[in-house]
Amino acid sequence: MFGLGLETSIALIFIIILIIYFHVKYNDKTVVYAPTILTTTGIFATFLGIAFGLLHFDTTNIEASVPALLNGLKTAFWASVMGVGGALTLKFRHFFIGEKADETGLPEDVTPKDILIALKEINITLEQQQGSQEFISQIKLLRQDNNDRLDALKQAQIEALNKLNEMSSKTLVEALRDVIYDFNNKITEQFGDNFKELNEAVGRLLIWQEDYKGFVEQTTAQYRQVVISMEQASKDYKTLVDQAGNFTQTSQQLGEMLTALDVQKNNLQQMLTSLAELLLKASGSLPDIENKIIELTKQLTSSVQANQERVSHTITEFDNHSKELIEKTSRQSQEFNVGIEKAVNDSLTSLGKQLAIMTEKFAHDYEGLAESLEKISRMTKGTL
Repeated sequence: MFGLGLETSIALIFIIILIIYFHVKYNDKTVVYAPTILTTTGIFATFLGIAFGLLHFDTTNIEASVPALLNGLKTAFWASVMGVGGALTLKFRHFFIGEKADETGLPEDVTPKDILIALKEINITLEQQQGSQEFISQIKLLRQDNNDRLDALKQAQIEALNKLNEMSSKTLVEALRDVIYDFNNKITEQFGDNFKELNEAVGRLLIWQEDYKGFVEQTTAQYRQVVISMEQASKDYKTLVDQAGNFTQTSQQLGEMLTALDVQKNNLQQMLTSLAELLLKASGSLPDIENKIIELTKQLTSSVQANQERVSHTITEFDNHSKELIEKTSRQSQEFNVGIEKAVNDSLTSLGKQLAIMTEKFAHDYEGLAESLEKISRMTKGTL
């Protein structure tokens, strides 16, 4: 009924039925007794609602017991409102719509016989009133006692509600304070160690970052050294290329010299042929010519031998120098390749070892950090 509980709905329906009944059977007796009955019924329903609320109230679990207590208080207050409201409707009806007596209080046509009959009835009534006067006094005393009891019940109800309100508020505040205190203690106990572990994991992560920074700097230095070595090798190779150009130029000069010697040889052969012809023509002066030819031949032979020796010596020196340069270049190239390969292998090996160590350490620290975060997540979910 309008979102109210079962007990509240039953109490309200019962009081509404009483109100309708008293209005339908409205008379002087109803005016006298109906308000008292309705008020008493409302008070009874009030205490009944409070009793139902306290029946399901558990002091060890206040949070779960508060809804039942509030439903009981709903029954109490709604029943009181309905009972007092019904009594007021009867009072207002009697006050505004009640029958009014005639101002004289006497009928218009009165005969002596009617007066005699009325006097006899008055006499009988007086005799009855004398007999029932004590009963009326007792009724008045009973009514007064009932009113006093109603006032006492009303005062007791107010005091009980005030005490109940104070007790509920105080108990609720204390319970909430205890719950919050316990919650804070549990949070401190459960999360304290986890935050310490998290702090240590973060510290280890920072140490790993510093180690990784040093490793990167070391690798960068090694890379710079390799770059410097490659630049030096490039310069040596350029020098080798320049010297090879000089060797080519020297070879060209030697080729030109050999060509000139070949030309001189041809010229000598022509001269010898001419001399032979001349000897045939001038056989008379043969001894002188023979001496000159022998002298000239010796000079030419000496000159040719000297030129051949110079050419041979130059070719030998060039060959030796070329071999030495080639061997030196090959040796330097091999040493350079071996050095580069060794430096690269050492750098890669060191880099691999460092990365493996760093990765393993980071994985270990990350596992600890993940476990700490997982514990914190589980505890947070469990607490909430």
